[in-house]
Amino acid sequence: MGDFDFDYWKDLAEQDPPGFFRAREQLLRQCIALHPQQAQELTEFQAHIDATRLLAGSPLLASRALFSLLEDQLMLLSARLGELHRETSGLRDLLASGQTA
Repeated sequence: MGDFDFDYWKDLAEQDPPGFFRAREQLLRQCIALHPQQAQELTEFQAHIDATRLLAGSPLLASRALFSLLEDQLMLLSARLGELHRETSGLRDLLASGQTA
């Protein structure tokens, strides 16, 4: 995705909305296929994003809802990172005490 061409996608969305959505769907499928172990979870998450966009009623409300969804995911990630940090600190302490004993 490092070669993402924003202008291409913007122009496609403006000039050929059905083509934009077909190309978007194809690209999303390709991205999900790169992660086969998480494919089901990613597909479900994308469906949730799409449903949120459709139900929002306007692009502004969709953006707000998606930012809220992103915030929720970041909070979960932060909590898991904190747990991982505590576990690794505990393991580090355990290893250090085992080496000096």
